[in-house]
This record gives sequence, structure tokens and C-alpha cells, in this order.
Amino acid sequence: MKLQIIQLEPYDDVASVRDRLSFVKAERALLVYPAPSRLTYPILARKLDLVLIQREAARRGIRLALVSRDPDVIDAAHDLNISVFSSVYASQRQRWKKALNKIFVDRSDRPLDAPDPHELLLRRSREQVLSPRQRLVRRIARVSVIGSLAAAFLLVAYFLLPAAEVVIYPAKDQIDAAVTLIADASLTAIDVEGKRIPAALQTLEVESRASIPTTGLIDVPTTLASGIVVFTNRIESAVEIPQGTILSTPGARPARFRTTEAVIVGAGVGQEVNARIEALEDSAGTRGNIEANLIINIEGDLARLLSVRNPEATQGGSVREQNIVTQADADNLLIVAREKLRQDALATFGGKLGGTQIVVPESIRIINQGQEEATYNAFVGDPADTLTLTLRARVQALIIDEQAARQAAVASLSTQIPPGRALIPESLRFTRGTVQLLAEGREASLFITASGDVAARINPDEVTRRLAGMGVGAALELLDRSYLLDPRRPPEISIFPGFFWQLPALPVRITVRVVQ
Repeated sequence: MKLQIIQLEPYDDVASVRDRLSFVKAERALLVYPAPSRLTYPILARKLDLVLIQREAARRGIRLALVSRDPDVIDAAHDLNISVFSSVYASQRQRWKKALNKIFVDRSDRPLDAPDPHELLLRRSREQVLSPRQRLVRRIARVSVIGSLAAAFLLVAYFLLPAAEVVIYPAKDQIDAAVTLIADASLTAIDVEGKRIPAALQTLEVESRASIPTTGLIDVPTTLASGIVVFTNRIESAVEIPQGTILSTPGARPARFRTTEAVIVGAGVGQEVNARIEALEDSAGTRGNIEANLIINIEGDLARLLSVRNPEATQGGSVREQNIVTQADADNLLIVAREKLRQDALATFGGKLGGTQIVVPESIRIINQGQEEATYNAFVGDPADTLTLTLRARVQALIIDEQAARQAAVASLSTQIPPGRALIPESLRFTRGTVQLLAEGREASLFITASGDVAARINPDEVTRRLAGMGVGAALELLDRSYLLDPRRPPEISIFPGFFWQLPALPVRITVRVVQ
């Protein structure tokens, strides 16, 4: 049925609630009282308030219920047969009371001369004359009723009033078992007798980066050599020598220079002019330091018109040592990167596994070794102080669920439980030892130790039945005689109320706690 919830506010009264009911279109209306902490004084707690509200709801054909913890509201609603719930959720789960057919009786429905029923009863009792026998019978009846009620009360009190709590500390010992298990990737279930547990092979795509310093060395030019040359005219007319004219030494690998300024050699054979020169990039470093009179070649058409020489050696060219990548560097880095990839794969597997799963470190291997995706930051022969390799490969590992190993260890531990004892699950402790990879990488041996406490098996229901109605001393003697208890901690019996001399006759009134 449709339900509309009306949340009442601290300022709501009968008039406002009746007005809000006029807007309800559902078949049921649930009035939710505000929390007591929000109220400075109770609202709509009088029975008359609820009568007026229920009357408005009945007039509109609405079934009414309340959500409130106010005892006054609950009592008034009970008298009017209005359902009261502790929460909105409870109102949706519990049955609603059916509204009264008539909430009140109008004065117009009652005859004016109709006598009051209560006055009629009083008048009848005053006018009735009883005989001595009738008075005696009534007196005996009263005494019998009172005596019966008192006896029933005492009987109920004897059975239901007393309660007892018995705390028992059973004797306990510690047992342990050490077992070596075989984790097999081909198994799907635990083989307790064969001491074998299932394992799994998992594959991941892993990327890793490694770097090593390079070991190769070459000389790298750092500065350019410079000097002065003398141009000599071979013709009668003047010759202009532009800036950037290329000069060189003889030989298969000549050192080359360029003029850094424009000059003009005077007219006439034998006329000379000086010009400053600087080594080119291909002759940088010490290669540009040339002895005197070795720079004699002019590149281009000026070679027919002029001759050149350097009267002094050129100076200033220098070099420095530079690390370069060698093939040995690349090979060594690949080995380092593969090992780092395995280490990174171990961490990656660990982050993806469940709480009790472990990775066998020795089982991690690169499936596509030799075909990995390898990216170097420099090639062999390139100048670089550090060589870095980014390696991406598919990696496989053997995964063991330690929970399965613990179950197998508990099975082995259970064979050591003495008769009449039970293993305390909360006391179980496990220690995992070495994990060693076996042949072909599909199996591994796992050493695990399990230990726990075993206590005497005591059934609380049986104890309550045996102790019902017994005295405290007899109950303690029965417990000590019938059960294997901790000698350092005797049983404890508490009876309520304190003046009772024995445990309750009803077993349901006895609570037995077995403390491990």
C-alpha cells in the first residue's frame, strides 16, 4: 500500500498536522516525531491531540501510524489503537493496527435520559442484601483467590526469578606440527595425504629501466686553434680577399682554416698582407695546432692569384676526454636490466595478489627472453656518460596460496589432538619457512609450522542440564569430578539474587561460559 511520511517539526501542533493531512494522497500516513534532543517541550503528546488528528485521518480515509519514543505518546496511541514504531524502517516491516471504527461517541448519539452504567452498578451493589452464607462464600472465595495468586507468584518467582552464571576454565595443552608441502601448478585441490597443495602460474607484462656508466673514451675538441697567415700577390693588380676564405695544409687529411676578416693585398707582384685565421670545426682541437709554414693551400679561384703561408705556428686548439658507449656496455646493461626486471616483477606480482598469496622468487622468468622490447638512450659509439635501457617483457611466476598450506598444516596438526580435547581455533599460529623452486619451475617446496592450544571438550548445554537445581557446593564438586578443568583456575558460580541458596531449577536460567 502507498505510504506517505510526514516529518513533524518542533513547532507543529494539531492544526498544522491536520492541514498537512489534507495534502496526503496515499492510503497510509506515518507521522515521524522529532528527536527528543530537538525538543524544548513535548509536542502532540496529549491524548486529545491524537484524537483530533486520528479523526481527521479517518475522515479522509487515511490509515495513521506514528514513529516516536515518547512514553506519553506511546500510551495515548495504545489507547486509541494507533500503531507506534521505533523507526521508519520498523514501520515498513511490522504490521499496522486497524483503526477503531468509531473514535468517539457524539453526545447526540446518547439519549438524554440514559443512566450512567457505572452509577447503575454502584446502586445495584448498595441495594443488594447478602445472606451470612453468601458473605462467607465470598470471603472464602477472596481468600482462596488471594492465596492462589500468592502461591502462583511464589512458584513463578522460584522458577523464573533466580539466575546463575557458571564460568568454566577447561584444562589445555599446546601442540605443534611441522610439515613440508609441495606446491604443484597442475593440482586443483589439496592432497592432504600426499602433502601437496595447488599452485598457479601467472603472467604479467612488466617494464623496467636500468642505467650503468659508460666505459669507452675518446678525445673531444673543446676549442679552435687560431693564428696569422701572410698572403703574397702573384699579379700586378690588387686582389681583395673576402672573410671566410678557406686555407689548408697539404696531405690526405689536411687541417682547414678560414679567414676571420676581409683584407686587400696591394697591386704588384710580391705585395703582402697579413690576415687572421681560425680552424674549422672539422679541424677543431689539437688538430688545428699547425707548425709554421705548413698552411700553404688556398681553396677556390684565389689560388691562381695569391700564395699563402703561416709565418708562426697556430695555437689554442685543445681537447677533453669524453665517455662513449661501447658494445660491452650495451651487453652488460642488458644483463643488469633483466635482473632488475625480475625484481620489479616480484613487487608487481606482490601488489596484485591476495592477502595469503605469495610469489616464489626463484620462479620468476622472462618468457620472451631475447625478444624483449629494448630501448637504449644511445647507440654504440655515441658520446654519453650514462647508458640507460628501458626493457619491456612478459614475465611468469609461480604463485602459492598460503591459506591452502595452512589448511594442510592444520590437518597434520589435528592428528595430534588427544582424545577428549578440542583444538582452539583462535590459538592457531603459523610460521612459514623456506620456499624452494623445484625442477621445471612448476613446483616448489614449502616448509610451514603450525601450533595451537587444545582444551578439554565441554558442552555448555549438558552442563546447564546437570547443574539445574543443585546447590553451589554440589555443583562445584560435580564440575571438578566430571570434567578436566584448569587446576589453576577453579570454576566460578554467581547466583542472582544473592539470597538464593541453589542454582535455578530451570536450565534456561543458567548461563554457562567456557573460557578457553
